[in-house]
Order: sequence, then C-alpha cells, then structure tokens
Amino acid sequence: MTTKNAIDRNKLREEVLSDGADDYFGLYEIIWSLNGQYPDVSREQKVDAARTVALALLESGKISLYKTVWASNRYDPVPKEEALSAVRSDGAWKDPTEDPYFCYAAA
Repeated sequence: MTTKNAIDRNKLREEVLSDGADDYFGLYEIIWSLNGQYPDVSREQKVDAARTVALALLESGKISLYKTVWASNRYDPVPKEEALSAVRSDGAWKDPTEDPYFCYAAA
C-alpha cells in the first residue's frame, strides 16, 4: 500500500459521521484525528482525504456545515452551496484562531 492510499476513506467516512452525530465537530478536528492515526502521511494528503469525504457527505445531505468562533455556543448554518465552496478551500482545514471557523454536525 502506498502512502498516498494509506488513509482508509471508508473508515474516515464512518468516523466523520459518528463524530458529528453527538456534537458539532470542527473540520480541523478531522485532521487532528488523522494526525494520530497516520503520523507518516503528509498534511496535504490528510486534507485531501478529509475534503473528499466531507464533500461527499455534504452533497448527500448526511452532514451540515456551520460557522462558529472559539469558545462560543453559537453555530450558524452555512447554506449548502457556500458549504461546498468552503470545504474546497484550504483555509477551512486550518486550526482555529479567534476568527470564525467551520464545523459540522450530522444532518
């Protein structure tokens, strides 16, 4: 198995759905989880796998995207087309700062 194909996307899909079932989960947290599972895989490959899975789940209506700020209990829904565009951007996958960031929940 090559490093590029090392991330099991079916397993990742199930983890994303499971994590989003009980609470809001930051997109960055998907990358953090992959960091622990696949320490030798590049960040770019992790983001690519996470992006592919998140896009498929958004398109199929299995998850919804929200915008929030750190330490806030406010989660603003992001319209589907905007959500798809946001997930395609590299900025959506960065660690949170004081600026608003994206999170998701199972739909």
